[in-house]
Amino acid sequence: MKFVVDTNKIVACLLKDGKVRRLFFSPFLDLYTHPYAIEEIRSYKNEFLKKISNQAFDFILSKVASKLNFVSFLPEDEEYLKTARSVAKDFDFDDYPFIALAMKLGIPIWTNDKQMIIYGLKTRKYIALDTKAIEKLIKGKSFENVLKDLKKRHLTSHNK
Repeated sequence: MKFVVDTNKIVACLLKDGKVRRLFFSPFLDLYTHPYAIEEIRSYKNEFLKKISNQAFDFILSKVASKLNFVSFLPEDEEYLKTARSVAKDFDFDDYPFIALAMKLGIPIWTNDKQMIIYGLKTRKYIALDTKAIEKLIKGKSFENVLKDLKKRHLTSHNK
């Protein structure tokens, strides 16, 4: 299964040895991101060092980076970037590289960013799945059923 991961999933791997880290390193997942994600994390290294040691930061980040497939944008990807910028401005402009990458590769984004998930569900310009959805897919649930559950969990409470 292939997914684009946003910066928050990488940060979750750095800070906690939990569910996200176990899923992240699952052999069933092929994970893609833009180099921007690692650059952004490195730019906040001093903040992370308040929570983990320098050695842990460097070690875990190198392990995480080795699991990721980094994809940069080419000049012919401008339409994806333009659309993603337009979409992301409605909730978090910094998310546009991940949205553009998901559109370029034709794969979902793994995120727990509720606004990104909801916007994707409403507009159908991209698909964004939360950790619970990823777990269900790994357990063999159909993509259609996972998407139905995601809509139920994220759209019903916001449409009232």
